Amino acid sequence: MKKIDSKKWFIGMVSSLAVIFLACGLCVFIIDPFLHYRQAKHGMIFHTTSEPDLERYLDSGIIKNFEYDAVIAGTSMAENFKTSEFDELFSVKSVKLPISGGSFKEVNNICEKALIEQPDMKIIIRSLDLSGINADKDLIKYGEYPNYLYDDNWINDINYLLSKNSLIKGCMVDIAMSVVRGRSDFSFDSYANWNNMFEFGEEAVLSSYERPMKSEDFVQLSEEERAVIKGNIEQNVIELAVNYPNTRFVLFFTPYSICYWDTLSREGMLQKEIQIQEEVIEMLLPYGNIELYSFCDNFELVCNLDNYRDQGHYSEDVNSDILRWVVGGEYRLTEDNYEVYLEEITEFYSNYDYEGLYD
Repeated sequence: MKKIDSKKWFIGMVSSLAVIFLACGLCVFIIDPFLHYRQAKHGMIFHTTSEPDLERYLDSGIIKNFEYDAVIAGTSMAENFKTSEFDELFSVKSVKLPISGGSFKEVNNICEKALIEQPDMKIIIRSLDLSGINADKDLIKYGEYPNYLYDDNWINDINYLLSKNSLIKGCMVDIAMSVVRGRSDFSFDSYANWNNMFEFGEEAVLSSYERPMKSEDFVQLSEEERAVIKGNIEQNVIELAVNYPNTRFVLFFTPYSICYWDTLSREGMLQKEIQIQEEVIEMLLPYGNIELYSFCDNFELVCNLDNYRDQGHYSEDVNSDILRWVVGGEYRLTEDNYEVYLEEITEFYSNYDYEGLYD
């Protein structure tokens, strides 16, 4: 039996692995599925996914490799915006940089990176998710964040070139979809848009809504929670507006469906929700380059479950309406009207016939 030369075997294994890694890295570099190096010009299908971890990859490439003077940012509540509508209404050239399920810190980081890249940004429109306001200012979701994609250090690009996401969810998907569909021009209207993936309406919403038990308690906003909210808003909303005074920041409270308010009512959290909004409103109104909107007093919208796929997510038609309302200055909160707004939503949601949802 021929004796194996351990030295040659080791060299052979190392050489083979080096060739495999080189081939994988070259594949990622050429296809560049998440646009880390360039815009897509090779004819591959560009991802339109709303998968949270992949958006964190894609947004970095969009920030660096596209020309724009406006940004649409936020969570899944901003994914169905269409840049074509935004551009026409606001006379800008925009990109969409959503992070599904993202925290305030994650969304703020994306906006900050875009502003560093385009310091003369005209406008940023951003969703302020009601469910994310009372959260730690440094909260990061979905595990490890690909920070190496957002810096200028080319050495750590090895993490991108040999990433499982880049190879499997990037290159392989691009190649497979290109074979099936052929070349497809990328559109920010479709990027991360999930509208056609779901059913909307009363049946869809109520079938997915788990109504909580009725509580006799009435929860108020604590001083500790006020401090958390203050830290979150100051760090992840206000600071950027202060640092970029020439950029217009259009912010809006996400208009969840009446089922969301039913949950608050049954859990005794309704007054606390109003207090949270009041806290944020009074923090943001003093800043001249911040415009704050809320559609929670658009009761026709909130109570019509045809606009929703579940308790919180609304259709792309609502996103289109939001853009038109903002252009027209509708539903903007000001020093003169915000107290009336708070009184109106308190009165409406405190006395709404929630049981009628199930009749």
